[in-house]
Amino acid sequence: MGIRIKIFILFFITLYIIKTATVPTATGKNTITQSTTISEGTYASTNADENVFLVSSGATLTLSGSVTINKSGDASNTENAEFYGINAAILVQNSSSASISGVTINSSGKGANSVFAYGANSKITIAESTITSTGSSSARGLLATYTGKIEASQVTISTTGGSCAALATDRGEGEVSCNQCTLSTSGAGSPVIYSTGTITITNSTTGTATGSQMVVVEGKNSAIIKDSTLSANGKGNRNDIDSCGIFIYQSMSGDADSGTASFTTTNSSFTITNETATIPMFFVTNTQATITINANNVFVFPSGIFLDVSATDSSVGWGSSGSNGGDLTITLNGQAIEGDITVDELSSMNLYLKNGASLKGKINANKKGCVVTVSIDSTSKWELTGNSYANLTNEGSLINNSYTVSQIDSCSTSSSSSGDSESSANFVKKISLIITLIAFIL
Repeated sequence: MGIRIKIFILFFITLYIIKTATVPTATGKNTITQSTTISEGTYASTNADENVFLVSSGATLTLSGSVTINKSGDASNTENAEFYGINAAILVQNSSSASISGVTINSSGKGANSVFAYGANSKITIAESTITSTGSSSARGLLATYTGKIEASQVTISTTGGSCAALATDRGEGEVSCNQCTLSTSGAGSPVIYSTGTITITNSTTGTATGSQMVVVEGKNSAIIKDSTLSANGKGNRNDIDSCGIFIYQSMSGDADSGTASFTTTNSSFTITNETATIPMFFVTNTQATITINANNVFVFPSGIFLDVSATDSSVGWGSSGSNGGDLTITLNGQAIEGDITVDELSSMNLYLKNGASLKGKINANKKGCVVTVSIDSTSKWELTGNSYANLTNEGSLINNSYTVSQIDSCSTSSSSSGDSESSANFVKKISLIITLIAFIL
């Protein structure tokens, strides 16, 4: 018993060392450790891995008026930039805060995020400001990690680099909200929103992505869209297998915990601008997910495919071949949709039509999906445009147009194993499990 206790103590000490050793030390051209107010001037950093402003030690930085911030110089380590804010223009760390109003922020370096909140109780409010990012490799607009929080209002954000979302959360489930903002991206893999935390846009926020999807949600995280307008060409970032308007998935990189992803929208507009692409509005793969579409949304998707729930080949996609489909619950709450839904043999879908909702389209027409259910309440309807295959519970209206809805009792699936590349986070988890098992054996 004494040996076991010693091994367990060593195990937890090792985990602590691994965790703390991975957090880099930030440096700032201007380091703020006590409450400071700045209302004019130009502040810049051209050095690699250096923040223009670093706010720490529980301090508060107030920036307002004629303040311009310029950040150039590349991050030497992209993950340090993505997760911890190294090389950001403004970095606010644990238990510190910043209030930003009327400020101009320009970033041009690799991994030079513009405004970054990292760690517990870090908070940034930003209003009536302009952010222009021409950097690459995660030089994003607003980014929060490890429960950091950013609240934005009337902010204009433009990014041009690859993997440079306008609004993002990364490892540790941060939170970003944007009220009445204007957002645009043009780089590959640069959606308007990339959420591995909680991202909310409201009140006439507009967003355009010309080289990517509109919204990406990874893992057990969420995106909430209210009273806003988004558009994108829908181009994917991995051999185009993820081409769509809104992408919900689990990458298995370790950046987002597994669980149920969530997407909710009310009174908003979504447009895929590529009129020739045969891509769906929604694509769900390798994760559990819920989609809630409340009333008064507009969806424009030239392909006619509203939703695709399916697996990918793991050699070019995510998860393990044979077990990496999507598991989706989708609710149309007073919303009318015209488009088709596809579900493959490795995936499942539960669709609920409620409160006057309507669907015009076919579901699972290729008979691949084994677990597909459709529930229609007394106020809602489904109009068929082709033979469909699902378990149907109908208390409302089914307009069949001479087509049928049939139940699939069973179907076969094929599976093959394929080794996926593992992130350092997943590797550490497996090593930890092995150490635990050895401790029990001893």
